[in-house]
Amino acid sequence: MNDQANKLRQLNEMAGSARSAILKPIHTSARVITVTSGKGGVGKTNFTVALAVAFARMGKKILVIDADLGLSNVDVILGCSPPGNLLQVMQQGYSLTDVVADGPLGIKFISGGSGMYDLANLSDVQLQFFLSQVGQFDNWADIILIDTGAGLNRMVLNFVMAADEVVVITTPEPTAVTDAYAVIKTYASHAGTSPIRLVVNRVREVAEGEGVVNKLSKVSQRFLGVPISHLGFIFEDRMVQKAVSSQVPFMIAYPDSVAARCIERIAHSLIFGEDLPASRGIRGLFQRLLARG
Repeated sequence: MNDQANKLRQLNEMAGSARSAILKPIHTSARVITVTSGKGGVGKTNFTVALAVAFARMGKKILVIDADLGLSNVDVILGCSPPGNLLQVMQQGYSLTDVVADGPLGIKFISGGSGMYDLANLSDVQLQFFLSQVGQFDNWADIILIDTGAGLNRMVLNFVMAADEVVVITTPEPTAVTDAYAVIKTYASHAGTSPIRLVVNRVREVAEGEGVVNKLSKVSQRFLGVPISHLGFIFEDRMVQKAVSSQVPFMIAYPDSVAARCIERIAHSLIFGEDLPASRGIRGLFQRLLARG
């Protein structure tokens, strides 16, 4: 209990005066945030789902697209299984309502499926239909979260390059930090321009998280010329794994846990922070994906 109390106290101290210096964004089209990582096992998908829940509690309409083609498990964590995927929208004329699953708190969820690899092979008619379908979510959703696969394959890179915003997840483990830097380096080598925000997961204390942030920020700025924005830390919390075993998002199963409090702060920063990038919507994202081939 004392350990948890100390972590909560650290969270309050870290918040500082940020709550009094907020800038409310003007909503235009859906805001697209891509969540990625250099390696698997750092909590990327758990973070994506938790962020979706936090946003939904703030009154935002949320769509989650699972673009992890190898180890897709958003459905397991959300506790809902979509009836189809985007491939069926692309090639078989399904509407989005045919493939969207309803998750908790009004969260919508779509599986990308293998269709993500077939974007470049669509006919003009298929392409126009597909873009008209995904464009509907620009009118409905406030925020669209893209959960990519881990690593640096072509599809992950394309999603990172096409997004309005990129969130990179890492842990304090040296291999995870090295792989996170590799993602940032690859992004920079392809002339990426979207803001990169860093989240350090499973930290045991603030100093540990700050060490990771300082290291990545310095080397990224010095060798790549890429500024890194620090979104926050997520403390190690056994309630997260307990919730995964129950197939319930930890934000719902344990809303007062330390990890949940961390996610709430990160969501607040993303909604009310300064220097919010212009949103080009989900239709714009897929158009940029097509342009990249």
